[in-house]
Amino acid sequence: MNDAFTVEALWAWYGKKADSLAEYDVMHCTGGAPRRATFSEYIIAASLGNPPSAAAVQDRLPWISVVGMPFTDQLWTGISVMETSTLRDGANRAVTPTRYLLIDSAELVRRRVEYTNLWDAVAPVRLPPEHGGSVVLEVPPPAGEGLAEGLDTIAGHVPGTAAGTGQRRVAAVDWAVSVAALLLCGSPVVITGGGRLDARARLAVFDAVVGLLPYGVRSGLRVGSCVDGGDEPPTQLAFGPEHTPFARCVRLGTLPQVPAGPPEDYRRQLARLIGARGLDAVVIGLRGLDAPVAPADHGALLGALGRLDPFHAAVSAVEAGKQSVRVVAEGLNSLTDGEDTDSDGFLRLVECGIAYAVDPGGRELHEALHRHWTHERTGPRVSALIAEALLDVVLSGASRALDSASCRARLDALWRLVEQCRKEAEVLRLLPGPEQPADGRRLGYAVDCLCLLGPDRMADGRADAVRALWDTRRLTLEVLARESADPARLVDWLSPLAPAAHEAPAWLRAWAVLSGREAGQVSRAEPRPTAEDAVHVLTATVRARRPDWTAEAVGWLWPQLYAVAAEPGDGGRTGEDGATFRFPLLGRNRGGSRKPSSAGAPGTPENPRTPERLPVSSYQAASADRAEAAAPFGPPDARTLRDLLTADPDVWQHCRAQADVLSCLVGVSPVGPPWREAACVTYAQSLHRIFRDRNLEPFLYLLVDELAGLVLDEFRGREGGIVLTVLLRVPHEAAAADLRRRVAAREEEWRRQQEDWERERAVHAQRLSEREAAHNAQLRAARQAQESQAAQKAALERPPGTGLATGTGPRPATAAPGPHVGHGRPPVLGGAGRRGEGPGLLQEFVRAAAHVGSSRDLAAMWAPFTLELESAAGREALEAAGRWWEKAQDGERATLFGHLEGTLLTEHRCSVDVTADILHEIRRLIMVGLASGHSGGGWRAGPVLREAKRDLRVRRSRVRELWWIRLRAHVNLAPGTPRKPKKWNRGSTAR
Repeated sequence: MNDAFTVEALWAWYGKKADSLAEYDVMHCTGGAPRRATFSEYIIAASLGNPPSAAAVQDRLPWISVVGMPFTDQLWTGISVMETSTLRDGANRAVTPTRYLLIDSAELVRRRVEYTNLWDAVAPVRLPPEHGGSVVLEVPPPAGEGLAEGLDTIAGHVPGTAAGTGQRRVAAVDWAVSVAALLLCGSPVVITGGGRLDARARLAVFDAVVGLLPYGVRSGLRVGSCVDGGDEPPTQLAFGPEHTPFARCVRLGTLPQVPAGPPEDYRRQLARLIGARGLDAVVIGLRGLDAPVAPADHGALLGALGRLDPFHAAVSAVEAGKQSVRVVAEGLNSLTDGEDTDSDGFLRLVECGIAYAVDPGGRELHEALHRHWTHERTGPRVSALIAEALLDVVLSGASRALDSASCRARLDALWRLVEQCRKEAEVLRLLPGPEQPADGRRLGYAVDCLCLLGPDRMADGRADAVRALWDTRRLTLEVLARESADPARLVDWLSPLAPAAHEAPAWLRAWAVLSGREAGQVSRAEPRPTAEDAVHVLTATVRARRPDWTAEAVGWLWPQLYAVAAEPGDGGRTGEDGATFRFPLLGRNRGGSRKPSSAGAPGTPENPRTPERLPVSSYQAASADRAEAAAPFGPPDARTLRDLLTADPDVWQHCRAQADVLSCLVGVSPVGPPWREAACVTYAQSLHRIFRDRNLEPFLYLLVDELAGLVLDEFRGREGGIVLTVLLRVPHEAAAADLRRRVAAREEEWRRQQEDWERERAVHAQRLSEREAAHNAQLRAARQAQESQAAQKAALERPPGTGLATGTGPRPATAAPGPHVGHGRPPVLGGAGRRGEGPGLLQEFVRAAAHVGSSRDLAAMWAPFTLELESAAGREALEAAGRWWEKAQDGERATLFGHLEGTLLTEHRCSVDVTADILHEIRRLIMVGLASGHSGGGWRAGPVLREAKRDLRVRRSRVRELWWIRLRAHVNLAPGTPRKPKKWNRGSTAR
C-alpha cells in the first residue's frame, strides 16, 4: 500500500495564445471540444484570483488548488496549477496558463494520498499539445511525509527563539489541532505569514492541518496555496493576506482562539486523544476514517473522533452492551487529570470497570481504577460508586437468592480493591448513607455487607478504618446488634474496635464490659457512656444469652441503667422526696392476683394494686424476624428495659437482685432468687450492696415492700430467712418497721391457719371413724344374713333321715364374703383429720406445684386431696399435680408416686389396700385423660372418664337388646307350644 502507483487523469489546458486579445479559455482537454465547457467551469470555480507580478518576492507562482468534488455516483479530485510563462497577449500582458487535472478519487482514497504526494505527481507532468486521451500520473508512496514536513514548517514559525525543538513541535501540533477545529466554523480559514514559503511547503502545512481531521473530509474540501485577498476566497483553507474578506485569518505558528461549541469540543477531545494515545496513533486512526464527511457536519466529525477516543468508544460500547474488559480499561486509561469526570459516561464506565474488577480476569482494571480513585478530583466519586457496588452485591444476593459464598467472594474482591487504594475509611463513611434515610433498607444492606466481610477484613490492624467505624455510630451499632446473637462473633468485632481505648468515643466505651478488658476504668472515664449506650449493651448481652455478660454489664453500667429505670413517669407512686416513678401493678403470684398491702407508708395513702397480665416481650418477636434488623435497638426508656427484663429469665441468674430492683422500678413483678441456700446468700449480699446506694433512698420503702412479698409468699425455711434478714436490715426505719409488722402478722396468720387445720383434721377423722364403724356394722349384718341363708339351703338339701333342720347337724361352710355394697373405695381406717377441703392448703399446694418443687414436698401436700378424688378440691389438686408433672424433671417424676404411697401409709395411716386403690384410681384417671387427648394443662380425666362410662353402658344395653331379639327369633321360649313361622325384621327393634 505504501508503494508508488500510477493513476490516469483527465486534463485540460487553460490559457490563451500569444498576441491574442481573447479571454482565457480551455485550449486543449481530454475529450476535445465537447468537454471544454465542463473543464472551463471547473477551472473557473477553482481559480484563486489574480497572481502577483513575476518580480514579486512573496506569494510567487505556481498557485495550486486542490478541490474535492463529491458527485452522486463517484468522487473526483481536481488539481489546478497556475504557472508562469513567457507568452504575452495582444495587450502585452503576461499570460499565466493553468494546468488542470481531474482524477478519480477511489485510488487516492485507497492509498491515503496526501496533498504533497499529489504535487509531487503533478509537478513534472507536461500536458500534450492536443489529443483526446488521458495522462498517466506516477504517485510516489504516501508515507505521511507531508504531515511531518508541515509540522516542521509550522514549528519554524512558532514565535520565540528560546523554546527547544521539542517544545516547538508540541506547539506546532497544538496549532494544527486548533486550525483543524476552526474548519468546523464554516467560514474560510486563511493562513497568513507564509509569503516566502513555496507551494510544496504550503501543501505540507495543509497536510498537517487536514491530517488531524478524518481522511473523508478531503472528499469535499477545497484548499489553495494562495489567494489574492480581493474577494471571498473559493477555498476553505488557503494561504493569503490578512485583509481577505469573509475569512478567519490565522497567523502561521501563532495559536489561534477557537470559539466555543463544536469547534472547541473537537479541539479539546483531539488534544486529549493525542495526549493519551500519541500523535502517530491518532493520525493513523484518523487516516483510516475514509467515509466522505463535510466540515460542517459536526456530529459526524465528533462521532468519528469519538470512535478513535478510547473513552468515548468505551462509553458507546457500554451503552450498546458490547463492552469488554479491554475496551473499558482503554477507556479509563485514556482519561488524565480528572478529565470528563463530571459526565454520565465516566460514571457508567467506572461502574462497568468495578463490575469487571471483581471477576478473575479483571485485574487489568485495577490500575486504571486506582489512578482515578487516588486523584483528588475523581476520588470521591469513585468511592461513592464503590460503596454502591458493595451494596448492590448484597442486594443482588438477596433478590436473586444467591448463596452466601458467591456474595462473599464478590465482596472480598471489591474490598481487596478498596484495601489496595487505602480507601477503607472513606468507603465505610459512605456505606450507611445520610443520617436519616427515607427507610432503613440501605442501612440494612450496609450491615449485611460488613457482616459478610467480617471484622478481620474490616478493621483488623487498620486505624483509619477503626476511626471510620467510630464515626459511623449508627452503622457500627447495627452491626454489633446483628452479631450479638453469636457471642464469639461479637467479641471478634469488639477486639479490633478497641472499646477500652481512652480515645474511643463514649458510646463505644460502654461495650468494654464485653471485650474482656479493664471495663471498670473505662466505664468511669469522662465523658461517661449515656443511658442509651447502656441499654444498647444490655440488649446485646440479652440477645447473646450470656448470663456472665449480663452481670458484667449491669455491674459496670448500673448508674446508667438505674437512671433509665427510675426515670419519672406518669401514673406512678410518689416517694418521700416527691419524685414520681413507676412501680409494678402486677400480681406477685405468677398468674394469680395479689392482695393489696395492709400496711402503707407513713403519711401516704394506700394504693391497692390491680392484677394485670405480664407484658409480652417485643425482643423475642423482633429477633425471630431478621428483616426487622433495620432498627434493632429500642429507645432508652423503661419500656425497652422492661422488655429486656422479661425476655429471657435465665440470662439474669448472675445478677438476680439487680434485675429485681430494676423490675420494681420499671413496673415488672420481681422474680426472686432460686430458693436454694447458695443462691439466696448471693441474692442477699447483692441486696445489701444495693441498699447502700444513696440514689435509691427515695425508693427503699417501696422496694422493700415489693421484695418482701417474694419472701413472705415462699415456703417457710432457712432460704427465705436469709433474704428476709437483709430486708429487715434496710437503712430505712419506716420500711424496716413496716416489714417487721408484716412478718409478725404473717406468723400470727400462719398460727391461726395451723389451729384451724388441726381442728378440721380432728373433725374429719371423727367423720371417717363413724363412717368406718357404720360400714363395718353393715358388713357384719350382711355376713350374718349370708350365713343364715346358707344354713337354710343346706337344711333343705339334706337327704331324708339325716335329721331335722334344727341346727344340730353340721354347719355349712361359710360362703365367701360378697362384694362391697358400694363400688367406691373402702373407707380409711384410723385416718383422723385427713381431709383436704381447706382453702389454705389447696392454695399452698397449687402454688407449690407451679414452682416445680421437689416430689417429696409435693406428695406430702397432695396426699390429703387424694382421699376424695371425686370432690372439687380433689379434681383441682389432680390438675395442679398434672401441671407439676409437665414441668418436672424425669428423676422427680419417677419418685412422686413412691413418696405419695409412703405419705398415705405413714402420715395418714391408710391400709395397704386403700393406698393401692387410691394409686390405681389416680393412674386410671391419668391414663384415661391421656388416651382422650386431654393431657394439656394438667390431668383432667374425671369428666372424660364419666362420659366414657356412660357411653359404655349405652353400648352394652344395646348389645343385650340385640342379643335377646336374635334369641327370640330362633328359639321357642314357651314349652309345648308349636313355633309359628314369622318374618322378623332383624334390623328393627319395633315388636
